[in-house]
Amino acid sequence: MVETQASLVEVGEHLPDLRRFVDDDSVSEIIVNGPGRLFIERDGRLERVPVADGRLGQRDLEAAAAMITRGSGFDLRHEPIVDVRLGDGSRAAIAAPPASTALAITIRRFSKCLFSASDLVKMGSLPREVLHVVRDTLLRDGNVLIAGGTGSGKTTLLNACVGLLPQSDRIVVIEDTVEIRLTHPNALRLEGRALGRREGGRGGVRIRDLVRHTLRHRPDHIVLGEVRGPEAADVIQALVTGHGGSLSTIHASTCEGALNRLATCALQAGDGLPWDVICHSVAAAFRLVVRQARVDGRRAVREAVAVLGYEPRTGGWLTRTVWEEPARDGQPAAGAAGVEARWKRVAGLRGLLVGPSEPVTVAGLLVSLGDTRRSPATRRLWRKRGSRRRPAAAEEES
Repeated sequence: MVETQASLVEVGEHLPDLRRFVDDDSVSEIIVNGPGRLFIERDGRLERVPVADGRLGQRDLEAAAAMITRGSGFDLRHEPIVDVRLGDGSRAAIAAPPASTALAITIRRFSKCLFSASDLVKMGSLPREVLHVVRDTLLRDGNVLIAGGTGSGKTTLLNACVGLLPQSDRIVVIEDTVEIRLTHPNALRLEGRALGRREGGRGGVRIRDLVRHTLRHRPDHIVLGEVRGPEAADVIQALVTGHGGSLSTIHASTCEGALNRLATCALQAGDGLPWDVICHSVAAAFRLVVRQARVDGRRAVREAVAVLGYEPRTGGWLTRTVWEEPARDGQPAAGAAGVEARWKRVAGLRGLLVGPSEPVTVAGLLVSLGDTRRSPATRRLWRKRGSRRRPAAAEEES
């Protein structure tokens, strides 16, 4: 990411309405949706900030945008979308007409606090059971994928998980924005850089190129800040051929959705591999998926799933729930839609036609989950179970 000469303090001095939020550690994001429309995120919750008439006008925003892009080489007259890093590490995104209806500025502050895994456990953000599973997975050369939406705390959790890696190992971190804190003595940070107009489209560094280059720096562990595109194919290949105990994040709302999106990103590489082959590689690359979410302003782990494989006949992932957030006030657990949804997933895998309220025998369940096309024994049991249901069905028809 391109770095600018401006700092968040300078932006606050130029826009007095933002000044009081610059030193407020509880404010993680400052959002301006146009003249006079100011919002902040405080303690995980968005709130609107009243602005006096005549304050935070169009000229003020234009001057602030010019200050933010100072020294970066971007010109809003030719590039209406800008993403830069301020001098203090905060991220600033600017959208100007015609890309947006009004000049909009969003600043995500660079957190000054570095939370360890133990800190997250004490805060209630990371269940102790999940911490043990993540630590064991990493130390046994298993790779961990952290899923979640925007602002769900993926990077905070990723930072904590990086701290679980042995201090004696070599770590290579790949990011497009510097957000991962490194305490390991033998660590290398690589940063992507977008193509710039001022270089005539030259000088950019793609994340995919950095992933390939990483392998030449003898990493014990690879940490990719976020998977967004075709670099997923190179990450998967690197992980299935070694470099265990690696980590990455991805935008997804479910654990299975994270695996699907990872495979879709790998498909964008255009390597010509079939979908099933890519999915098998994804299942081999990552052993654990941890889903982070924000509910009512609280960021926490909601689910952890072990990846067992991929079933091409059904197009589904073979997973095992390691931990799931307990249900509250009679509501289904956050990690799933309750028992009924779980039954529907099983039914989708093996054609099971019973519901959660219908009694199921052990033999019937084994038949439902078994591979009825390969095992003669399960086929015989299936026919026997079906014959017991025919008389009842015939009576209903009569």
